[in-house]
Amino acid sequence: MRALQRFGKQLQRLRTHRGKTQEQLAVTAGLSRAFLTRLELGQHDPSLSTLVRVAKALRVSVTELLGESASARTWWQVGEARFATREEAEDHARTTGEMFIARYQNRPGGPERRLLPVREPK
Repeated sequence: MRALQRFGKQLQRLRTHRGKTQEQLAVTAGLSRAFLTRLELGQHDPSLSTLVRVAKALRVSVTELLGESASARTWWQVGEARFATREEAEDHARTTGEMFIARYQNRPGGPERRLLPVREPK
């Protein structure tokens, strides 16, 4: 999966998790809904100023918007999709019918991988 597509999926995930429509987020961020749609589909490479505006509108850091953990020491993965938090990985895993998620931690000898079961939603 290309970086733009991963970004688009992360943007859509954050937007829906916060209960916002594309129109609501577009208005808050000062963008057009059509432009936001192209971002979510991975069809447009956003500028830095656009990333900052969208992150502020969603009340997240640019790092979280990009789908990276601040330290990049730990990340979660479901198939090829990478997530900053276990909750996001589990949400994705449930929609795809996965029973396990992978937790990666950077170690001096390379990343360490552990498989963990997807927890039942609260």
